[in-house]
Amino acid sequence: MTHPSTAPPASPPGTAATAAPVPPSAPPPPPASPPPRTAPDAPRQAVPPRRGVWAEWVGRTRRAAGTEPGRLRIIGALLAGLLLLFGTVTAYQVHARAAAAESVRDNGQPMSAIAADLYRSLADANTTAATGFLAGAAEDPAVRQRYETDIANAGAQLARAAADTDGTPETRRYLEFLSRELPVYTGLVETARANNRQGFPLGGAYLRYADEQMQRDDGLLDAAEALYRLETERFRDDMADAASRPWAALVLGVLVLAALAWVQRRHFLRTNRVLNPGLLAASAASLVLLLWLGGAHAMSRTAHDGADDGARSLSALNSAWIETLKAHGSESLTLVARGGSSEFEDSYQQSMTALRGDGDSDGGDEGRPGLLAEAAGLAGDGAVAAIVAEAAEATDEWHTRHGEAREAELLGRYDDAVRQVIGASDSTGETFDRVDDALRRAVAHEQERFDSAAGRAHGTLKGLTPGAGVLALLGTAAAGIGIGRRLSEYR
Repeated sequence: MTHPSTAPPASPPGTAATAAPVPPSAPPPPPASPPPRTAPDAPRQAVPPRRGVWAEWVGRTRRAAGTEPGRLRIIGALLAGLLLLFGTVTAYQVHARAAAAESVRDNGQPMSAIAADLYRSLADANTTAATGFLAGAAEDPAVRQRYETDIANAGAQLARAAADTDGTPETRRYLEFLSRELPVYTGLVETARANNRQGFPLGGAYLRYADEQMQRDDGLLDAAEALYRLETERFRDDMADAASRPWAALVLGVLVLAALAWVQRRHFLRTNRVLNPGLLAASAASLVLLLWLGGAHAMSRTAHDGADDGARSLSALNSAWIETLKAHGSESLTLVARGGSSEFEDSYQQSMTALRGDGDSDGGDEGRPGLLAEAAGLAGDGAVAAIVAEAAEATDEWHTRHGEAREAELLGRYDDAVRQVIGASDSTGETFDRVDDALRRAVAHEQERFDSAAGRAHGTLKGLTPGAGVLALLGTAAAGIGIGRRLSEYR
């Protein structure tokens, strides 16, 4: 089957062909655009770092300082801080000194006195035991009673020391040693006494061994003396702490008054107003606290100086008393040894030199005074000096009698020597009793003087600690009111 041609008919010759209309078609696709060019990164704006709290506070303070209200607020804050710091430091330093003064009064000096009394009781018991041994079966009951009283007192002082001490390792060690060894010593003395009453010469050996337990380097007296020195040193440390000047509080008080004066002068120059009631009240509170602090400390220091004088006098008297007891014990043991050793005579001479000095009772040619001369120089008043002079006179007489007794012993007159040592009259024992009694009275007098001074030193600081807090708060509140009144003028 033939399909008819669809070609268009040919145009006649000479005739311009007419362009056939082109059917509309879809526009051509646009040319593919090249990938967009990445523009260079534009510079980013720097973000300021976050300011810290301190920097922010400094900035605000600087901005506030540019205005008068801001400056007033800053001034008020600084004044309040200074006033509170002044009150806090004052309360702290006064409390510390009051605690030290209380320790001196209630613990330090009493413990030192207990240790000294313990030493004297032990030394006197040792001396009395030797004296009773010399008497043998004819021992005076009063001598025996004195020995038992000394031992009982030593035990009581040990119990007091154990109850009153703060429990330092050194103190505990000395107290434990004394408590353990004291019954050993008393057992040896009783054994010596029993053998002596039966006429056994072994009694002398037991008594010498008991004396060795008492007086050797690590014996009872050595431990008691170490305890006394330890407690005395701690007592003196407390005295120094209680008497130290509160420099920090005093300086702060002056700074607070200077700051308040400057602020009031500044207000006067800016407002021509003479007084600001609030700031004036703050100045008054600060001045009262500063004067109270300075006055109380001055009176406390004066009282502490008196207490220190009493303590030094007590120390000299206790040392003289201890040497007196040592001398009498050594004198008696010289006779107990019956010439077998010069150790006890040497010990007696050493104690007498310590008491009387290198020469006579005034210090001799070499000018070194003894303990009695030192105690007389430190005496708090004429009454104590007179008592010490009485003891010194009796000591000189004692030494003279001892020489006579020693001469009788060396000549073989043993019974005469014993009578010159333990006799009821005209004996070294009689002069020893006078020295012992005089020193006992002098120590009691100086102890009373010390207690009075220590009580005054503690009493002058009473009430200052809470008073410092109250006055500081009142001053702070008054200063705030004064600054607030000026601030109200800008509202």
